[in-house]
Amino acid sequence: MLKESNIARSATRHTHRTYTREFKAELVTACQQPGASIAGLASSHGMNPNVLHRWLKEHAHDGRHQLDGAKLPDTVIANASAPAFIPIQLPAVLYETRGPELKVELRKGALSMTVTWPVSAVADFAQWTQSILK
Repeated sequence: MLKESNIARSATRHTHRTYTREFKAELVTACQQPGASIAGLASSHGMNPNVLHRWLKEHAHDGRHQLDGAKLPDTVIANASAPAFIPIQLPAVLYETRGPELKVELRKGALSMTVTWPVSAVADFAQWTQSILK
């Protein structure tokens, strides 16, 4: 028995989308902004996040999808979220005065002891710790 040939196999037709170089570069640049959500940017542009992840991998691998201008279009900036983390630079004065230190807390029962030791004398600290723990 043969099936009827006039019955469609699927109601929608799947098509392969193509994107311009500029569009790819804009989205890759937007993804590199602090706090940007790759899934959020992809869904706001009606595309699958996996496509955007692939573009980011291609960009990291061989530099594809670079934005020629330094300014991002306003539509891309509006879809990016605000940064959740802002890095700050700490002053180097802390290490210049005393140098790096090792800080260890030792406990035995109700007794607790905190030891601060210069990192430059770690070998001495190891010997001292062995003698204390015997």
